[in-house]
Parts: sequence; structure tokens; C-alpha cells
Amino acid sequence: MMTAVMVTGAGTGIGRASAVRLAREGHAVLLVGRRREPLVETLSLLDGEGHQVMALDVADRQAMHGALAEALGEPGSGPLHLAGVLANAGIGGANAYDVKGETDRWEEILRVNVTGVYVTLQECRPYLVAAPREVTHAVVTSSVLGRFGVPGQSAYVTSKTAVLGLVRSLAVEWGGEGILVNAICPGWVETDMARESIQRMAEAQGITYEECHAQQCALLPTGKMSSPEEMAEAVAWLMSSSQTGMTGQAVDVNNGSWMG
Repeated sequence: MMTAVMVTGAGTGIGRASAVRLAREGHAVLLVGRRREPLVETLSLLDGEGHQVMALDVADRQAMHGALAEALGEPGSGPLHLAGVLANAGIGGANAYDVKGETDRWEEILRVNVTGVYVTLQECRPYLVAAPREVTHAVVTSSVLGRFGVPGQSAYVTSKTAVLGLVRSLAVEWGGEGILVNAICPGWVETDMARESIQRMAEAQGITYEECHAQQCALLPTGKMSSPEEMAEAVAWLMSSSQTGMTGQAVDVNNGSWMG
């Protein structure tokens, strides 16, 4: 029986790099995201076989339930067993309170970044329990902004802090079932989302993208941002068969931008 892992937000950035890394480990990868085209691009990069594309909204319970049933069958019965899930799908950007609620992105961001993670993990749970392994793994992508606040991004900061609470709660609930639940807290990573943020910061300061990028790197003890591949290495270790004792933790891979 072949092992499978699910990666949400698999079309770009950390999700894509993690899918490539986990496929290299011999897993069949279930590629999840809102848009099919980027998922197909990721699929073309994967070693091995058994990979599947699942284009859906991660906060849609029925869609997630149906897609898992189609991909894996009833828990414990199909040719694939789910060894792990990376709940990585998320959106960023600013939000601002609007009394009419017409322009404030609060609900949009919380729906994807918190409800989407909750639904993903809960729908994967029966499959993780049924897998014939000592432990299975759930990993959530939080953020360094789950560690401290920044102005103008109250929804994003709240969402990334909230999923750390979810990780701790589910680690306690699911520990007896052999499911280890952990998070990664990236700092700046060279992704589309980060590039968009830096571009907005550059425009606000009246400087070039390159100047703003260098400015942000200069604030980091290492003087650099992470690559998606670096984050994928952390994910791969958290999901590895040798990782049998860490749960309820948040791993800070942030080039020293927060040292708690």
C-alpha cells in the first residue's frame, strides 16, 4: 500500500516546494488549491506516480469531504493511505474596518486562513487515524506574524495566531490517535505573496522593489530571506517517520526575525 500526503495551497510557493520534496520521499501527493492550472504545473514537477489534482475551496466542507472520498475511498480501504497533511493554503494582504463590511477583508482572510485549515485537518483526520503507521502528521503553515503584530494587517495576524491555538488544541485531542500536529512559522520567504507585500511597501515609501527587498533583508540577522525549498525541508522533517515525539509545537524558520 502506497503512502499519500495532502498539500493545500500546492500551486505556488511553500506548497509547491513541499509537494516536490514530499514526492521525492516516495509519497503520492494530493495537490489541493483553488485554481487547477497552477496545480497542474506543480504536478508536472513531481517525481513518482499516484499524484492527484484536487481543485477546490479548502473552507468548503462538502467539497473537501467528497474529494478525499474520491481520491482515497473509505478510510483504511483504498490503495493509498494518508500519512500526512500540510494545511498550507492561505491568503494575505491588508484589511481595514468598514462599518458596512463592504471593503474590509476580515471575513475573507479568516475564512481561508483559519476555517480552511480547520476543515482540512478535520476531514483528513479519519484517514490519518486509519493509516497503518505508528504516527501520522498534520502540519500547518502559520507565520512569524503569528508571533507579533504589524499595522494594517489585523486579519492576517489574527488568522496566523489563531491557527497556532488550533494546533495546540488538536495536538491534545489527537495525540492518543497517533496524529502529531505541528506548525511552521515562516518569516520572509521568496514567494508571490511576499513579493506583493514588498511591492506595496516599496510604493508606500516611494522606493524601488529592489531597495525595499534589501531594506527588509538588512533587518534580519542572517541578512537573507528563505527560499520555499528551505521551508519544504522543515515540512519534510516534521512529516518524516523519524519524527515521533514533537506535537503541539510551532517551528520558527524566520532567519532570526523573531526569537522567542
